[in-house]
Amino acid sequence: MSGADLLMLAGAVVLAVAFVLVMRLRHRSHAEHVVKVADEEVCDDLRPALSLLTSRGHRVTRVGQKAPDFPMEVHLAPPFEPKALYDELKLAEPVFVSERNVLYCKADWCEIHPKP
Repeated sequence: MSGADLLMLAGAVVLAVAFVLVMRLRHRSHAEHVVKVADEEVCDDLRPALSLLTSRGHRVTRVGQKAPDFPMEVHLAPPFEPKALYDELKLAEPVFVSERNVLYCKADWCEIHPKP
């Protein structure tokens, strides 16, 4: 095995380790970004529900809109029961549990989804 072969092998090992580290950092920064966006974008009417769920160990897995005409969606895992949370927090209009079984605020077009 020549010096060039050893150098190429060492370079491949370094690249593989760097790839794993970069992907791990990217995953961690994305998770932090999703939580930050959820905190900023959730409406005031649904903020108590989000706070209670995160205090119970639920985590935000996705935030966003599917299209500009759709509501802002905050997805949480593990799943929770929206109706039970609605009753526990004594939420009222403009918040309700939609037919899709999500907490929905009509005034601000914001939803909190239990991730199945």
